[in-house]
Amino acid sequence: MSDSFKVIPPTTTVYCQERGEGWTLTGITSINERTSVMFDGTRYTLDAKEVIEVLLPNALARAQQNQI
Repeated sequence: MSDSFKVIPPTTTVYCQERGEGWTLTGITSINERTSVMFDGTRYTLDAKEVIEVLLPNALARAQQNQI
């Protein structure tokens, strides 16, 4: 993935196979930063790269499956 992407705003829904559905607590402006994500009432600090490359695509795929 390139370093160029749209800013990810706070409260963006994400999905983790292990933790379930969550949301970003802080916005993401760079793939090289750390960001806060809330899963089931627990706050985690994750690499923005993981959120962008794994958790956001998981949430989008899950939303598409639920629309069927």
